[in-house]
Amino acid sequence: MTYAVSLKLKPETYQRFQHIHQQLNAGESESLSKALGAVLTDISCEIIEQLFGELSRSSHSLDGESEKIIQQVIQTMQKYMPWSVSFFGNDRLVPMVNYLQQKTYEKEGQAYVAYPVDNVLIKETLGCVEQIRQGNSAYIQPAFRAFTQIVDQGVTSLVREPKKMLKFNFMVDKTLTGVIQLTTQLGYKRLEKLGTQFDTRVTEQYFNHFLGFVGNDPQPERGYTDIHHNK
Repeated sequence: MTYAVSLKLKPETYQRFQHIHQQLNAGESESLSKALGAVLTDISCEIIEQLFGELSRSSHSLDGESEKIIQQVIQTMQKYMPWSVSFFGNDRLVPMVNYLQQKTYEKEGQAYVAYPVDNVLIKETLGCVEQIRQGNSAYIQPAFRAFTQIVDQGVTSLVREPKKMLKFNFMVDKTLTGVIQLTTQLGYKRLEKLGTQFDTRVTEQYFNHFLGFVGNDPQPERGYTDIHHNK
């Protein structure tokens, strides 16, 4: 049994992605790689903003470093996401787009993209947060370490696995693997540092924000479990 992290998509972004998905599966002959690259970039930026935007703003009074790193990650996405799919014809894009389409759903008129997270990892995070709520600062760093693992499972589900499906040539694959590794490590090191800077009040505030994204998936066969209503 697993939990799911569900993140909102803007209506226009979701509609653009669904339209491209439909076109690809209908055998559209005109190249859709440019349009797909653009919409995947927008989806990535919306995910990053939801997960880390509040973290950036809450830590702004410290040194502004989190905001700089988030902007760097977004700029990297904007550079490499369109480039990565530009190599392929429509037929090569279909499996990857179908995979990502299965990660999206609508609930009460709101579109989401979701990824599964290990049961044990979520429970570990919840346990840390409960201790933090009681004022136990010793659990701040473990909470951020668990959060980093949750984020990395999202990177695997929404970035690494789709990349594998595209079957890039050796040089492009090596380049993208390096970009993913450098970008994620930049963010993870920042999270590790924040674990030494935040007090229990700010940490609780951020994790309350994050746990609002942990919820159920409308397709029970995926095995997702609900602990909170989606924001």
